[in-house]
Amino acid sequence: MNRDEFLHLLDQHKIDRNMVTFDSFVAEGYCLRKNHFRWETLYRERDTDYELMGFPSESNALESLLTKLIQLYGK
Repeated sequence: MNRDEFLHLLDQHKIDRNMVTFDSFVAEGYCLRKNHFRWETLYRERDTDYELMGFPSESNALESLLTKLIQLYGK
């Protein structure tokens, strides 16, 4: 899965795509970022990282984050 596919699937499930940022610092919300040799997903609130998970590829990270967002916010 690539970022365009990920965003399209968010739209299909009526999940606000602005909840997720890519490769940038976010004060609050979900983030996908490259950290040295792995990809990470996390939820950030009040400048604190929660639910940090590492993945070997961007595709794996996107799939995991999509599954989580659909479970929490999907319609």
